Amino acid sequence: MSGREATLILLDVGASMYSQYQQGGNKKLSRLELAVDCLGLMIQQKIFNYKNHEVGLILFGTEEAPDGKTLYIQDLSIPDLDFFRNLSDLPNHDVAQQVGGDIFDALDKAVHALDDHAKTKKMEKKIFILTAGCGQTDYSEKQITKLIKMIEKVDVKINFIALDFMNDYNGDMDDPDKPEEFEALNNRMLTASYQCQEQSINSRYVFLMVQELRNNMRIFPANVAFELYSQFHTRSLQARASFRGDFQINDEISIQVLIYKRCFEERLPNLKKHSTLGEFQTDIHKNHVRNDLIYYNPEDPNMTPIEKDNIIRGYQYGRNLVPVDQIMEDKMKYQCPRQFQLLGFVDRSHIPRYYYISTVDMVIAVENQKQQKALAALVIALIATRKVAIARFVGREKTAPKLIMLLPHKSKNSQCFWMISLPTTEDIRHFQFAALKRSTPPQQMAVSAMIDSMDLEKMPTEDGQFEELLKMKYVANPTRQYFQQVVMHKAITRTDVLPPISPLILEYLHPEIRVYNYAKEALQKIKTAFKFKVNEMKKQSDKKVFWKQLFEEQSTEQVQQQVEDEVVEINQEEEEMVNMFAKQKLGFNDDIIKEIGTVDPISDFKKMITEKRIDLVDTALQQIQKVVIQLVDQSLKGSFYPKALECLKEMRKACITEDEAPVFNKYLHVLKEKYSQLVFWAQIVQQGITLISNIENQKSNISVDEAQEFLNKEDISHKQLVDQLQHEEEDLLAEID
Repeated sequence: MSGREATLILLDVGASMYSQYQQGGNKKLSRLELAVDCLGLMIQQKIFNYKNHEVGLILFGTEEAPDGKTLYIQDLSIPDLDFFRNLSDLPNHDVAQQVGGDIFDALDKAVHALDDHAKTKKMEKKIFILTAGCGQTDYSEKQITKLIKMIEKVDVKINFIALDFMNDYNGDMDDPDKPEEFEALNNRMLTASYQCQEQSINSRYVFLMVQELRNNMRIFPANVAFELYSQFHTRSLQARASFRGDFQINDEISIQVLIYKRCFEERLPNLKKHSTLGEFQTDIHKNHVRNDLIYYNPEDPNMTPIEKDNIIRGYQYGRNLVPVDQIMEDKMKYQCPRQFQLLGFVDRSHIPRYYYISTVDMVIAVENQKQQKALAALVIALIATRKVAIARFVGREKTAPKLIMLLPHKSKNSQCFWMISLPTTEDIRHFQFAALKRSTPPQQMAVSAMIDSMDLEKMPTEDGQFEELLKMKYVANPTRQYFQQVVMHKAITRTDVLPPISPLILEYLHPEIRVYNYAKEALQKIKTAFKFKVNEMKKQSDKKVFWKQLFEEQSTEQVQQQVEDEVVEINQEEEEMVNMFAKQKLGFNDDIIKEIGTVDPISDFKKMITEKRIDLVDTALQQIQKVVIQLVDQSLKGSFYPKALECLKEMRKACITEDEAPVFNKYLHVLKEKYSQLVFWAQIVQQGITLISNIENQKSNISVDEAQEFLNKEDISHKQLVDQLQHEEEDLLAEID
């Protein structure tokens, strides 16, 4: 198909459509309101997503029609806001005197109208019929047979939406290949109860048409309201292969395959701003608001524009900004050819569900019997051995390769692979959390029972059967749906009030309401098994000082003087900040410390490490090493040892934060070799200043055990020094006492 579609909507507006919808539960919703809401969803989809689709509307069951049966409201054309507005106003019209319209007369006229409209055009033809089936028909079985032949000739697809009508019909049982189910469905339709005789006759004729038009007609009983909505929210896409090539098994064997998108992330359409200052234009491409970007140097007071060609990217490397032009960037990219290569096989149980990191694609063989047999053999073999295939996939040249899993799948008529991307080592992040308290067997049983009772796929019903509460086939995208609803509402009402999202959609998106009622007993067991305590937050009143407390404790003059002093101090700080920024902008760096002194080496070292204007990390580390050795060598009976130890600790912290762990580890080996027989090294061991491990910094190649062993492996003389140091400390404490 060319993507064009012609859709005619046949809507029954008889008196029976104004009755309350019986399947709506507690919601007071008429059948006509439900039908109009569904059609509104379809019109929204056509306006936003399908620019080549044409829609028409025919009402039947109204006295306003010229022939008393059918009334054309909208000819086949591209839908617009006027169409949506007129459709929304239908439930507000007066109730018709007729109970319902003639379904088959309206269908006959719609088929002829579609045939006349699309006779010379290549487009798909569809008809939607929404009715309660209470209208009387003049058609006989002979006329129905003639209508069936006309539908087959025109090749039109018919979707029959039954509102409180034909609820006993089940499309899954309507299969001639299963005689027992088809016979049961036939008996069910014959013995079904209806509100009136007209519904019984219409039901028999519609069922007859479905049997003859299996490829052209489907029935949708509106037992579940959202399933009715689902007929309009789907967005069909033309299937195009995203990859066509060889699936390389080994050096000698390959299978020609096609890859199609199975599912993908749907994004909202891009919005464009239109200026209200210009003259009003009906053309949507006029009065666009366009953004112009101007590049300039922030240090240039004249803000002279810079051409985009003179701008290149810069990448942060430590504290330095490395410029990389487009030519260099293209050379640095990984050059990978287009490839689909098998790597091996693993047990399916070895790949947990949470390893799936992307969308799912479908891999099938090309239309060649030999290729299809080869792929089918591989699929069946993997299913039999409960394994999956691991492959390397590069969809286009010069793109990053992907590690993928090929999950085998076999249906009644075909075999294929589901292709799913897997994470690599670089994608996995190991988060360290505190260990949880070990659970008891009763707690484990309670949680297991709660999970079983809240299974959305097997929720028991009143008749003892099971149903699935959240059928993804019938779930619309709530974000996209509400976006379209808001745009249509604002286009019609011209107000800023946002409409509420449809309650039927919200009800289906929250199946847990039914689950909670069913799982009450399991939830009560959870409360009994786990003792929850309220974690009371500590009051912060002790840490905060309010003006009221200040006035109670101090006089007014004291408070005023304190406020004035704080204002003066704040002004001084602001002036210092302004001067600092001015110096930075003008390039003044007189206040930059470039050398570490022995008076306050730690303060000088911190300022050099945290300097943002220039990179002084390497210089600071080299100088602090010299300062430590200088302090140790100039010490008289260890007088400067404490200051040297503090410098060494500060150096260790900086090496961890600045990714310079190898520098510290190498320096610590130097200190050990030089001062291993002195009390200074004994103090290093006593305070536990050891090597930086790879847990503290990834740049280190020292394990935790090796770091600890570094201080433990000492000779006898060194242990004597440690004991001597401890005795000296004890004697000193004794003298103080």
